[in-house]
Amino acid sequence: MKTAFSLETVNTRYQEPNRNRVESKYYWEELFLLVGAGGFHAVELPYDPGFMGARCCFPFSKVVMDVKFGGVEGFRKTLADAKIDKIAGIFGASRAAGTVEQYVDGFKRSVKGMLGLAKELGCDYVTVSASPEYCTMGALLDKKAELLDALAKALGELADEAGDVRLCVRNEFWGILRGAEMHDFMAKVDERVGYCVDLAHVRIAGEDPAEFIRRAGKRVGVVILTDTSFEDKNEDWKSTAPAFPASGATQVFKDLGQGDVDLKAVFAALKEVGFDGWATVNNRQTRQVSRGILRARYALNAVEA
Repeated sequence: MKTAFSLETVNTRYQEPNRNRVESKYYWEELFLLVGAGGFHAVELPYDPGFMGARCCFPFSKVVMDVKFGGVEGFRKTLADAKIDKIAGIFGASRAAGTVEQYVDGFKRSVKGMLGLAKELGCDYVTVSASPEYCTMGALLDKKAELLDALAKALGELADEAGDVRLCVRNEFWGILRGAEMHDFMAKVDERVGYCVDLAHVRIAGEDPAEFIRRAGKRVGVVILTDTSFEDKNEDWKSTAPAFPASGATQVFKDLGQGDVDLKAVFAALKEVGFDGWATVNNRQTRQVSRGILRARYALNAVEA
């Protein structure tokens, strides 16, 4: 099993007190040094081609890499200087819903863009959120079965284009593919498409992450190492801001090792199913990125001891 660190840990919209700092190239160059020093020699990139274009240095699109880092090779050299020798994968967030056709067409365009960049970067995987957030569904709720059938077909077509890049579907507790519903959907999908198992999302949706992994079996394509203590007792997953529950002042996600996810049980389950892919740390909602890197390394060392 290989470990990577996700740059989604940097919450570019809410986390930093000084927006100019996080938009600057020096911030990311220093962050890469910290990631490498924390023992992570691979990273995962969020994919957001429209986010501020080339005005900032968020390395989430080909445009920014070209303008700010001198292209793909320049970006890879920046990482290499920090002892990061691999871009493990790319992930894309869920899209807002429209009609079935609009959603699926937009989904396919987005994934094709991700696959193209992933091939340039030499990534091993691309993870996609196939489900709209529940709060955006609107009239699509009445066409859930039709939407899922169309998405299953689209994923099969995209698997043809993926080549050596493993295309994986990401589970999210605020989507219509939450918890055990993911298994019913994946049964319809081309077997070349894998599961992206996000531990915190699985737990919040009411499933045991280790058992979820066992049920997914050989189709586990990538594991996102997230943590949480959040219990969704008021169906906040249906709200307009599920990551910021209105039911109380709480933090949904925690740094790895700080929540209730049983990492030892998860790693045992991964060994049982013969998983040898990427396990990617994502400390989303961390209060301090550098501390989150060290906490993650400590948690992994404790599991591997």
